[in-house]
Amino acid sequence: MKSDNLEAKKQQVFDEILERAKQKGAIKVAVAQPTDKNSLEGVIDSYQAGLIDPILVGDKEKIINCAKTLGFDISAFEIVDVPTDKEAATAAVEFATKGIAKALMKGNLHTNDIMSAVLKKEAGLRTDRSISHAFVMDIPTYHKALIIADSAINIAPNFDVKFSILQNSVILAKNLGIKTPKVAILSAVEMPYEKMPSSVEAFDLAKKANEEIKDVICYGPLAFDNAISEEAAKIKKINSPVCGDPDILIVPQIESGNILFKSLVYLAHAKVAGVVLGAKVPVILTSRADSPEARVSSSALAVLVSE
Repeated sequence: MKSDNLEAKKQQVFDEILERAKQKGAIKVAVAQPTDKNSLEGVIDSYQAGLIDPILVGDKEKIINCAKTLGFDISAFEIVDVPTDKEAATAAVEFATKGIAKALMKGNLHTNDIMSAVLKKEAGLRTDRSISHAFVMDIPTYHKALIIADSAINIAPNFDVKFSILQNSVILAKNLGIKTPKVAILSAVEMPYEKMPSSVEAFDLAKKANEEIKDVICYGPLAFDNAISEEAAKIKKINSPVCGDPDILIVPQIESGNILFKSLVYLAHAKVAGVVLGAKVPVILTSRADSPEARVSSSALAVLVSE
Protein backbone atom coordinates (compact mmCIF):
# COMPACT_ATOMS: atom_id res chain seq x y z
CA MET A 1 0.00 0.00 0.00
CA LYS A 2 1.60 3.24 -1.17
CA SER A 3 1.10 6.57 0.54
CA ASP A 4 -1.49 7.82 -1.97
CA ASN A 5 -3.89 5.23 -0.58
CA LEU A 6 -5.21 6.95 2.55
CA GLU A 7 -6.90 3.89 4.01
CA ALA A 8 -5.61 3.43 7.55
CA LYS A 9 -3.47 0.35 8.09
CA LYS A 10 -2.93 -1.68 11.21
CA GLN A 11 -0.03 -0.09 13.09
CA GLN A 12 2.54 -2.83 13.55
CA VAL A 13 5.87 -1.16 12.76
CA PHE A 14 6.95 -1.25 16.39
CA ASP A 15 5.78 -4.84 16.87
CA GLU A 16 8.30 -5.80 14.20
CA ILE A 17 11.03 -3.58 15.68
CA LEU A 18 10.42 -5.04 19.14
CA GLU A 19 10.70 -8.59 17.87
CA ARG A 20 13.90 -7.76 15.99
CA ALA A 21 15.41 -6.20 19.14
CA LYS A 22 14.40 -9.13 21.35
CA GLN A 23 16.18 -11.50 18.97
CA LYS A 24 19.36 -9.50 19.50
CA GLY A 25 19.04 -9.75 23.28
CA ALA A 26 19.04 -7.36 26.23
CA ILE A 27 21.85 -4.83 26.58
CA LYS A 28 23.33 -3.01 29.57
CA VAL A 29 21.95 0.52 29.77
CA ALA A 30 23.13 3.20 32.18
CA VAL A 31 20.19 5.38 33.21
CA ALA A 32 20.86 8.87 34.59
CA GLN A 33 18.53 10.00 37.40
CA PRO A 34 15.48 7.72 37.03
CA THR A 35 13.94 9.45 40.03
CA ASP A 36 10.40 10.14 38.84
CA LYS A 37 7.47 7.97 37.79
CA ASN A 38 7.81 8.51 34.04
CA SER A 39 11.52 7.82 33.76
CA LEU A 40 11.57 4.83 36.11
CA GLU A 41 8.52 3.32 34.44
CA GLY A 42 10.37 3.55 31.14
CA VAL A 43 13.24 1.57 32.65
CA ILE A 44 10.95 -1.04 34.20
CA ASP A 45 8.84 -1.47 31.05
CA SER A 46 11.94 -1.87 28.88
CA TYR A 47 13.42 -4.35 31.37
CA GLN A 48 10.24 -6.40 31.46
CA ALA A 49 10.15 -6.39 27.65
CA GLY A 50 13.54 -8.12 27.69
CA LEU A 51 15.39 -5.22 26.07
CA ILE A 52 17.64 -3.74 28.74
CA ASP A 53 19.59 -4.69 31.84
CA PRO A 54 19.61 -1.33 33.64
CA ILE A 55 22.23 0.35 35.81
CA LEU A 56 20.44 3.08 37.77
CA VAL A 57 22.71 6.08 38.35
CA GLY A 58 21.37 8.86 40.53
CA ASP A 59 19.89 9.78 43.90
CA LYS A 60 19.46 6.32 45.44
CA GLU A 61 16.89 7.32 48.03
CA LYS A 62 14.67 8.99 45.43
CA ILE A 63 15.02 6.02 43.06
CA ILE A 64 14.03 3.52 45.76
CA ASN A 65 11.11 5.67 46.97
CA CYS A 66 9.88 6.07 43.40
CA ALA A 67 10.04 2.30 42.87
CA LYS A 68 8.00 1.76 46.05
CA THR A 69 5.39 4.20 44.77
CA LEU A 70 5.20 2.17 41.56
CA GLY A 71 5.03 -1.07 43.56
CA PHE A 72 8.02 -2.58 41.76
CA ASP A 73 10.92 -4.40 43.39
CA ILE A 74 14.18 -3.03 41.94
CA SER A 75 16.49 -4.98 44.25
CA ALA A 76 17.83 -6.88 41.22
CA PHE A 77 19.00 -3.61 39.62
CA GLU A 78 22.45 -2.15 40.19
CA ILE A 79 22.11 1.30 41.75
CA VAL A 80 24.95 3.85 41.84
CA ASP A 81 24.23 6.61 44.35
CA VAL A 82 25.06 9.99 42.79
CA PRO A 83 23.10 13.01 44.11
CA THR A 84 23.25 15.76 41.45
CA ASP A 85 22.11 15.68 37.84
CA LYS A 86 25.45 16.62 36.29
CA GLU A 87 27.32 14.09 38.44
CA ALA A 88 24.76 11.40 37.58
CA ALA A 89 25.11 12.14 33.86
CA THR A 90 28.90 11.96 34.07
CA ALA A 91 28.80 8.72 36.07
CA ALA A 92 26.34 7.12 33.65
CA VAL A 93 28.51 8.10 30.68
CA GLU A 94 31.53 6.52 32.39
CA PHE A 95 29.83 3.13 32.13
CA ALA A 96 29.65 3.63 28.37
CA THR A 97 33.23 4.89 28.20
CA LYS A 98 34.40 1.70 29.96
CA GLY A 99 32.37 -0.46 27.57
CA ILE A 100 30.07 -1.73 30.32
CA ALA A 101 26.93 0.04 29.09
CA LYS A 102 26.00 -0.33 25.43
CA ALA A 103 23.48 2.53 25.58
CA LEU A 104 22.50 5.46 27.77
CA MET A 105 19.07 6.58 28.91
CA LYS A 106 17.98 10.01 30.08
CA GLY A 107 15.98 10.02 33.30
CA ASN A 108 14.62 12.93 35.30
CA LEU A 109 17.21 15.52 34.24
CA HIS A 110 17.71 18.05 31.46
CA THR A 111 18.70 16.74 28.05
CA ASN A 112 21.62 19.16 28.04
CA ASP A 113 23.09 17.53 31.17
CA ILE A 114 23.39 14.08 29.67
CA MET A 115 24.32 15.22 26.17
CA SER A 116 27.04 17.52 27.52
CA ALA A 117 28.50 14.54 29.35
CA VAL A 118 28.37 12.41 26.20
CA LEU A 119 30.12 15.09 24.16
CA LYS A 120 32.98 15.75 26.56
CA LYS A 121 36.29 14.85 24.93
CA GLU A 122 37.39 12.81 27.93
CA ALA A 123 34.33 10.58 27.62
CA GLY A 124 35.74 9.21 24.37
CA LEU A 125 32.29 8.64 22.87
CA ARG A 126 32.47 10.99 19.91
CA THR A 127 32.86 9.67 16.38
CA ASP A 128 33.65 11.39 13.09
CA ARG A 129 29.92 12.07 12.71
CA SER A 130 27.90 14.76 14.46
CA ILE A 131 25.36 13.77 17.08
CA SER A 132 21.78 13.76 15.80
CA HIS A 133 18.32 12.55 16.72
CA ALA A 134 15.94 10.42 14.69
CA PHE A 135 12.27 9.65 15.18
CA VAL A 136 10.79 6.46 13.79
CA MET A 137 7.12 6.97 12.97
CA ASP A 138 4.32 4.45 12.49
CA ILE A 139 1.67 6.46 10.64
CA PRO A 140 -1.77 4.89 9.98
CA THR A 141 -1.91 6.26 6.43
CA TYR A 142 1.67 5.42 5.46
CA HIS A 143 2.65 1.96 4.29
CA LYS A 144 5.83 1.44 6.32
CA ALA A 145 8.11 2.93 8.97
CA LEU A 146 9.17 6.51 8.35
CA ILE A 147 12.31 8.04 9.90
CA ILE A 148 12.37 11.81 10.45
CA ALA A 149 15.64 13.61 11.30
CA ASP A 150 16.66 15.86 12.96
CA SER A 151 13.76 17.22 14.98
CA ALA A 152 15.28 17.36 18.45
CA ILE A 153 19.00 18.23 18.69
CA ASN A 154 20.53 20.25 15.86
CA ILE A 155 18.82 23.64 15.65
CA ALA A 156 20.17 25.00 12.37
CA PRO A 157 22.60 22.40 11.01
CA ASN A 158 25.11 23.38 8.36
CA PHE A 159 25.90 21.20 5.37
CA ASP A 160 28.41 18.96 7.16
CA VAL A 161 26.09 18.39 10.12
CA LYS A 162 23.20 17.62 7.77
CA PHE A 163 25.36 15.02 6.06
CA SER A 164 26.00 13.42 9.47
CA ILE A 165 22.25 13.49 10.17
CA LEU A 166 21.71 11.70 6.87
CA GLN A 167 24.46 9.15 7.57
CA ASN A 168 23.14 8.44 11.07
CA SER A 169 19.62 7.99 9.75
CA VAL A 170 20.77 5.58 7.05
CA ILE A 171 22.64 3.52 9.65
CA LEU A 172 19.45 3.36 11.74
CA ALA A 173 17.37 2.35 8.73
CA LYS A 174 19.77 -0.45 7.84
CA ASN A 175 19.67 -1.70 11.41
CA LEU A 176 15.88 -1.83 11.07
CA GLY A 177 16.39 -4.23 8.18
CA ILE A 178 16.00 -1.76 5.29
CA LYS A 179 18.69 -2.86 2.84
CA THR A 180 18.63 0.19 0.55
CA PRO A 181 17.04 3.15 2.35
CA LYS A 182 15.31 5.78 0.25
CA VAL A 183 15.99 9.29 1.52
CA ALA A 184 13.99 12.43 0.72
CA ILE A 185 15.74 15.68 1.61
CA LEU A 186 13.05 18.24 2.27
CA SER A 187 12.71 21.88 1.37
CA ALA A 188 9.72 23.90 0.08
CA VAL A 189 10.56 23.51 -3.61
CA GLU A 190 11.65 20.77 -6.00
CA MET A 191 14.60 22.50 -7.64
CA PRO A 192 17.66 24.27 -6.19
CA TYR A 193 16.69 27.92 -5.67
CA GLU A 194 19.45 30.26 -4.51
CA LYS A 195 17.07 32.39 -2.43
CA MET A 196 16.12 29.27 -0.47
CA PRO A 197 19.40 27.88 0.94
CA SER A 198 17.80 24.64 2.18
CA SER A 199 16.93 23.72 -1.41
CA VAL A 200 20.52 24.18 -2.59
CA GLU A 201 21.83 22.18 0.37
CA ALA A 202 19.29 19.43 -0.31
CA PHE A 203 20.50 19.11 -3.90
CA ASP A 204 24.15 18.98 -2.83
CA LEU A 205 23.42 16.55 0.01
CA ALA A 206 21.62 14.15 -2.31
CA LYS A 207 24.51 14.25 -4.78
CA LYS A 208 27.12 13.65 -2.06
CA ALA A 209 25.12 10.86 -0.40
CA ASN A 210 24.52 8.99 -3.65
CA GLU A 211 28.22 9.18 -4.43
CA GLU A 212 29.65 8.36 -1.00
CA ILE A 213 27.14 6.18 0.90
CA LYS A 214 26.77 2.58 -0.16
CA ASP A 215 23.31 1.13 -0.80
CA VAL A 216 21.21 4.27 -0.51
CA ILE A 217 18.95 6.26 -2.85
CA CYS A 218 18.69 9.99 -2.09
CA TYR A 219 16.72 12.73 -3.78
CA GLY A 220 16.47 16.41 -2.98
CA PRO A 221 15.18 18.96 -2.80
CA LEU A 222 11.62 17.72 -2.41
CA ALA A 223 8.60 19.46 -0.95
CA PHE A 224 6.75 17.26 1.52
CA ASP A 225 3.90 16.39 -0.86
CA ASN A 226 6.26 15.24 -3.60
CA ALA A 227 8.28 13.19 -1.14
CA ILE A 228 5.26 11.36 0.27
CA SER A 229 2.95 11.21 -2.76
CA GLU A 230 4.02 9.50 -5.98
CA GLU A 231 1.02 11.08 -7.71
CA ALA A 232 2.02 14.60 -6.63
CA ALA A 233 5.55 13.97 -7.86
CA LYS A 234 4.32 12.79 -11.27
CA ILE A 235 2.25 15.97 -11.68
CA LYS A 236 5.46 17.94 -11.10
CA LYS A 237 7.27 15.58 -13.52
CA ILE A 238 9.67 14.36 -10.81
CA ASN A 239 10.88 10.87 -11.61
CA SER A 240 12.53 9.19 -8.62
CA PRO A 241 11.92 5.91 -6.76
CA VAL A 242 12.08 7.98 -3.56
CA CYS A 243 8.82 9.80 -4.34
CA GLY A 244 5.89 8.13 -2.61
CA ASP A 245 8.15 5.59 -0.92
CA PRO A 246 10.79 7.27 1.30
CA ASP A 247 12.17 5.50 4.36
CA ILE A 248 13.80 8.70 5.65
CA LEU A 249 12.89 12.38 5.60
CA ILE A 250 15.72 14.84 6.27
CA VAL A 251 14.24 18.15 7.43
CA PRO A 252 15.85 21.57 6.84
CA GLN A 253 16.02 22.61 10.50
CA ILE A 254 14.62 21.80 13.92
CA GLU A 255 11.48 23.94 13.69
CA SER A 256 10.16 22.24 10.57
CA GLY A 257 11.07 18.81 11.92
CA ASN A 258 9.45 19.47 15.28
CA ILE A 259 6.24 20.71 13.66
CA LEU A 260 6.21 17.78 11.24
CA PHE A 261 6.57 14.97 13.74
CA LYS A 262 4.15 16.53 16.25
CA SER A 263 1.58 17.09 13.50
CA LEU A 264 1.82 13.42 12.59
CA VAL A 265 1.42 12.37 16.24
CA TYR A 266 -1.44 14.67 17.18
CA LEU A 267 -3.36 14.92 13.90
CA ALA A 268 -2.53 11.64 12.15
CA HIS A 269 -2.33 9.49 15.32
CA ALA A 270 1.17 8.30 14.52
CA LYS A 271 3.10 6.21 17.01
CA VAL A 272 6.66 7.37 17.58
CA ALA A 273 9.97 6.33 19.11
CA GLY A 274 13.29 8.16 19.07
CA VAL A 275 16.99 7.71 19.62
CA VAL A 276 20.16 9.83 19.56
CA LEU A 277 22.77 8.63 17.08
CA GLY A 278 26.31 9.51 16.09
CA ALA A 279 28.10 8.67 19.35
CA LYS A 280 29.73 5.32 20.09
CA VAL A 281 26.59 4.36 22.02
CA PRO A 282 22.97 5.35 21.36
CA VAL A 283 21.13 7.59 23.80
CA ILE A 284 17.47 7.09 24.71
CA LEU A 285 15.86 10.47 25.39
CA THR A 286 12.61 9.83 27.21
CA SER A 287 9.99 12.56 27.47
CA ARG A 288 7.31 13.18 30.07
CA ALA A 289 4.77 13.08 27.23
CA ASP A 290 5.92 9.66 25.99
CA SER A 291 3.54 6.73 26.29
CA PRO A 292 4.83 3.50 27.90
CA GLU A 293 4.81 1.97 24.40
CA ALA A 294 6.97 4.81 23.05
CA ARG A 295 9.53 4.36 25.84
CA VAL A 296 9.81 0.63 25.16
CA SER A 297 10.03 1.21 21.40
CA SER A 298 12.81 3.76 21.91
CA SER A 299 14.73 1.19 23.96
CA ALA A 300 14.25 -1.30 21.13
CA LEU A 301 15.80 1.19 18.68
CA ALA A 302 18.79 1.58 20.99
CA VAL A 303 19.24 -2.18 21.12
CA LEU A 304 19.25 -2.41 17.34
CA VAL A 305 21.85 0.34 16.82
CA SER A 306 24.09 -0.60 19.77
CA GLU A 307 27.59 -1.81 18.78
